[in-house]
Amino acid sequence: MSLVFIYLGQWVNCKKAYVEQTGRSFTLRFNEYKNAFETNNHTYNFTKHLIEQTHLFDSIRNAMLILQRQNKWPHYNILERFYIYTEYLKNNHLNDDHTMFPNMTFEALLKPHQS
Repeated sequence: MSLVFIYLGQWVNCKKAYVEQTGRSFTLRFNEYKNAFETNNHTYNFTKHLIEQTHLFDSIRNAMLILQRQNKWPHYNILERFYIYTEYLKNNHLNDDHTMFPNMTFEALLKPHQS
């Protein structure tokens, strides 16, 4: 089985977050973002935000937080959606709005943790 990372892209002094999964090398994914940033490519919502908000590109340690390491299994997409939804509820997400739908299961799981 291959390993899947679900990670949070974040920036110092910025509350916005981008949640995504990748089955490729974590460093490779980071370098794709870095290349897009350096070439002013708006392909990714994450780098688009950095460019538009004139953020500087930070190190992999500061910019990408691994939320979950998981062997690839049929339900890992649910984990990604759950993490995106938690940021969506905080109005923090940079993921596409059209993918957000009310989710009573996620809300029930998060309720004891919400302040």
